[in-house]
Amino acid sequence: MTRYHTVFDHARGRLVSSGTAEIYVEEIGNPTAPVLLMLHGGFGTIKDFNGITPALARHFRLIGLDSRGHGRSSLGSEKLSYKVLENDLAAVIQALDLREFSLFGFSDGGVVAYRYAARKDPRLQKVVTVGASWEMNEKEPCWEMICGMTGQRWKDMFPASYEAYMRLNPKPDYDKFAASVIGMWTDLSTDGHPDERMREIDAEMLIIRGDNDFLTNLASFARLKGLVPKVHLLNIPFAEHAAFDESPDIVLHALMQFMGVDAIPSTGG
Repeated sequence: MTRYHTVFDHARGRLVSSGTAEIYVEEIGNPTAPVLLMLHGGFGTIKDFNGITPALARHFRLIGLDSRGHGRSSLGSEKLSYKVLENDLAAVIQALDLREFSLFGFSDGGVVAYRYAARKDPRLQKVVTVGASWEMNEKEPCWEMICGMTGQRWKDMFPASYEAYMRLNPKPDYDKFAASVIGMWTDLSTDGHPDERMREIDAEMLIIRGDNDFLTNLASFARLKGLVPKVHLLNIPFAEHAAFDESPDIVLHALMQFMGVDAIPSTGG
C-alpha cells in the first residue's frame, strides 16, 4: 500500500530563502528513491505536473519548486531573470543538502535546468526538458508573440492561471508579476537563455518537444544535437507545448528509459 503522496497540493511544503525571495518547495513520492527536481513553466505552479506525478512517485523522490513569484513563492526585489531562477534552484539544492539529483524542467523551468547544468555540478545526474528553448533572438518564430504578450492578454487567455495566482501567492500583485515574467522572456542578455553555454553541459540530456509546439523551434533543437553530444531529442507527433499532458505515456516511457528505471509506468486506467 502506498504510504507517500503522489500529487503536489501546496499543503505540505516549506519555504527556502533565496536573495530577497522565499521559494516554496514541496516533496512527494518515494523518499528513499532517486531525487527528481521538477521545475514548471511561466505563470504555472508545481501542480501542473500532477498528471504524471502519480506514475513517477513510486520511482522517484519528487521535489517541486514554485518558481520565484509563482504559486506560494514570493517575487522578491531582484529583477526576474533565468539567472535569478537558476540561483534560486541552487539555494534549494543547498538547503535540502542534496547529494545526487536529476532535473525535469518544463518551458521556463527547462531553461533554468539548462543554465544550472552548465554549472557542471557533479551532483547533477541527468536533465529532462519539455518545451524548453535553449536560445532566443528576434529571428525565433515565437519572438513576435512573446513580445506582444501582456498580463491582461494572458489573464484573458488563461483565467484559471490568474485565479490560481491570486489564490496562492503570499503577496499578490498580478500586474507586476506578469510584467516581470514577460520581461524575462524577452531578455536577450547573458541573464537569459544559455545559448552557447550549452556546450559546457556534461550531463546527459533528454529534450522533448511537441511537434505542434509553436513556442519551440525544431531546427534549433536539431542544431543543438550537433552542438552537444549528450543530447537525446524526442519530437512527439501531434503534441503541443505541454507534451507531458498531451502525450503522457510517450513522455513517461522515454523518461523512465532515459533514467534507467526498469518499470515503465502508464497513466492509463
